Amino acid sequence: MRMSFFLCTFAPAKVSQHKKIMSTAALQNVWNTILGFNLSTENKRWIAEHLIEQVEAETQEQVEPYTMAEINAMVDESEADFAAGRYYSLEESRKLRKAHLAKLIKQ
Repeated sequence: MRMSFFLCTFAPAKVSQHKKIMSTAALQNVWNTILGFNLSTENKRWIAEHLIEQVEAETQEQVEPYTMAEINAMVDESEADFAAGRYYSLEESRKLRKAHLAKLIKQ
């Protein structure tokens, strides 16, 4: 049975694709590899600028804002769930949020 948090639900951003998040150690290895190339300042600046451009392009592609119709539908659904008695207590919602965050960190 699906239950809502009644207007306290934080709807996730609509994301078009998922990419694996690397660990800090793996990112450090990438960084050390780049440093090992003994690049000039100009080359480092070129790489940095292109990385920033890529991140900005991916960010714009991934996040789509919700429409007012979608937001209103989510609110209506939450209100209907609440009226039907389908909701979590504060303690239950904290446990669910904590479990969800732990799951995200493991990814």
